[in-house]
Amino acid sequence: MGSLILSLNLSVFRTLLSHSRGNIPVLKPAEVVAILLKLGFFEVRQRGSHKQFRDGMGRCTTIPFHQNRDISPILLRQIAKDIGLTVDDLLKKR
Repeated sequence: MGSLILSLNLSVFRTLLSHSRGNIPVLKPAEVVAILLKLGFFEVRQRGSHKQFRDGMGRCTTIPFHQNRDISPILLRQIAKDIGLTVDDLLKKR
């Protein structure tokens, strides 16, 4: 009986943990740029394989354009934080 309760608690914990992290997708750099352009950002400069974007309010972020590399969920979360949005709000503009 005790092991059943423990396994149920672990199951509930995993479910809660997966929902708190959400399912943040892996995106191509061009997809992220398209979202930024829809939000009013424009490219201000490029240094190597990194493009920097800014909007009229002064918010800015950098998008890496490495060959055959995608934007990870962790980096997407940082990009959203840079521009003052949640990941969900950022993805709604997709």
